[in-house]
Amino acid sequence: MRKWWWLLIIPVFAVMAIILPREKRPEMVPGESTVQAQEINPYTIEGMKARTYDSEISRENRVRETASFTSFKISFESDGLKQYALMNLPKGTPPEGGWPVVVVNHGYIEPAVYSTENSYINTSAYFADAGFLVVKPDYRGHDNSDGEAEGLLSRISYAVDVLNLLAGIRKLPEANEKQIFMYGHSMGGDVTLRVLEICPDCAAAATLWAPAVTEFPETFMYFARRGNIADPTRTARLERRQRELAENFKPEEYSQVSSLANTALVKVSLNIQHGTADESVPFEWGMALAARFEKKGVEHNFYSYIGDNHDIAGNWGTALGRDFGLFRSVTGS
Repeated sequence: MRKWWWLLIIPVFAVMAIILPREKRPEMVPGESTVQAQEINPYTIEGMKARTYDSEISRENRVRETASFTSFKISFESDGLKQYALMNLPKGTPPEGGWPVVVVNHGYIEPAVYSTENSYINTSAYFADAGFLVVKPDYRGHDNSDGEAEGLLSRISYAVDVLNLLAGIRKLPEANEKQIFMYGHSMGGDVTLRVLEICPDCAAAATLWAPAVTEFPETFMYFARRGNIADPTRTARLERRQRELAENFKPEEYSQVSSLANTALVKVSLNIQHGTADESVPFEWGMALAARFEKKGVEHNFYSYIGDNHDIAGNWGTALGRDFGLFRSVTGS
């Protein structure tokens, strides 16, 4: 009898197998992973790559006229915000394919002080005199452009404004969409680099003057810390930046937001131009960016100007001439 006892247990297990619920496995779809896709922070480079950019450019009014170009105030839309820009349109017959374009991304000026019509007027005129169609965007919250200018997310979103503008420029009949270049000064250097990383094909070459580019969030916190320690506005500014940082980014996302950390995405040639006596953006930042480009195999030229300031005022013509040479090497004229 002892050797047959296990035959009596078999029916019991069979009944239990029928009655007890089985663990339900997730259904597999061919090619689909069971790992849940993590939500991408929309302010990372990857998150901004996933967006669609578009705009239509409208002429608002004529601003001024010179012997070589006519200036217009233009408008376009970005994130539902009406934005303004200055456009210098060369006179004469455009070359085949349209005028080559330079987008001038300005550096920090108090948003209420910045002027669509007058800020960075000399740089914009230089390129227009040289036969480029020039467009200088405000960025949101500057002068009469809609939106907030000073927030951390707004600063990152200046690149969105430029990307939407670029989409509109490519539709202009006067513009050569294959010969679009960018100039970025100081804060505009970070904007320009971010645009090149989000959309590597959006420009044919670029120049970065005294680029305010370092690791995130130091890019923003460095300027928030500046000023008199006893100044209450400095304390409030720092607290706001720290609060915005904590509310919108996890530490593990910092490298995904950083324009310095994503330089390998850049596919065009660049100039980096920096004065050694710059008191606004550390000269070391320009050197570090050049070293990063070198490490990542990004084609670039690094020009330093001994004793020159943030605006490279003592070598302004020389520096712009080098940019003109870079851009013309691409246009072939």
